[in-house]
Amino acid sequence: MMVQILWRFGITIVLALAGLGAVASASAGAEHDSAAYWPTDQWRTSAPETHGMDAALPGLIDQRLRAEAPLLSALVVVKDGDIVVERYHEAYQQDQPLHVWSVSKSITNIAVGLALEEGLLTGIGQTLGELIPDRIPPNADPRVYGITIEQLLTMTAGWAWDSRINFARAAETDDLDLMLARPLQCEPGTCFEYDSGHSNILAYIVQEASGEMMADYLQPRLFDPLGIAPPEWIVTEDGANRGGGGAFLTARDMAKIGLLYLNNGRWDGERIVSLRWVSHSTSPQSSGHSYLSGTNIGTGAYGYQWWVADAYGHKAFAAMGYGGQMIYVVPDLELVVVTAYAEIDPNRPDLQQRCRPIVEELIVPAAMNA
Repeated sequence: MMVQILWRFGITIVLALAGLGAVASASAGAEHDSAAYWPTDQWRTSAPETHGMDAALPGLIDQRLRAEAPLLSALVVVKDGDIVVERYHEAYQQDQPLHVWSVSKSITNIAVGLALEEGLLTGIGQTLGELIPDRIPPNADPRVYGITIEQLLTMTAGWAWDSRINFARAAETDDLDLMLARPLQCEPGTCFEYDSGHSNILAYIVQEASGEMMADYLQPRLFDPLGIAPPEWIVTEDGANRGGGGAFLTARDMAKIGLLYLNNGRWDGERIVSLRWVSHSTSPQSSGHSYLSGTNIGTGAYGYQWWVADAYGHKAFAAMGYGGQMIYVVPDLELVVVTAYAEIDPNRPDLQQRCRPIVEELIVPAAMNA
């Protein structure tokens, strides 16, 4: 409880200690940093059965893909740090980056965590009135000045929004003035509404705090240590990276992000993201159920820009994006699954490739039986 109180009052010493690997919260679990191999330069591949998984798993995955997600561009299954299944559609290449859509939100999460650790941001209780007062338009609800970083992270700022028509209203997430001037449907901090605007504002805040675009800020701190080439990242008309859905990564790059968080923010002996930030980010922070529609478009509860799940009693979490883009992580099982669709049309939601049942009904049980 005291840790939560300190977080809410923005005491940066908590983050600093976490960054040094100090005492972790119980929910963080054990450090996963005993691997002798890391896929920084090259992934290691092996057969599923060498990790105790069913040798028939690749064929079973192929059957499900043909029946349920025939257009999927990529699927990568990582067990114990090795790629054990990897599938690509004939029109897509292994080294071809694709638009990961809202998976970008979980990378924006990393940027915010790093900015907090470095003292560029002083706490998750900082408000828009403190951080970007000059960008709040005159016609905005006065309560917008009090919206906090934490409320942006948890999608609880209170703006009226309907995620079911998100892409039909893209201008309202990509334009800061339009985002900030939208009406509030509830008091900030009291209701969840999945909205890329929250993440885009976070990207802008990181840019203002660091003095460089978020993708550039992340390159030496995240992408370089993981062996990820500088990614293309959409820039909005406000001159900031689209934090809610603008990154382009390969499926293997996505798997590296998942493996980093599976390992509680460590990579090849180096602390990339603090243990405490990973733990808080992948733990339930808000309901995940739309205040307006009552729907849940993710895996359940929502953390800090990550969806939280339960995989047959094992803690799991996921970065999820439009089209079938997903990084699904089950730390207890040393499992990361990536799915991605390169050709998704935002005007054709009927073409989304729905892969979560394949992951949760087939791949996770295979890892549990290992």
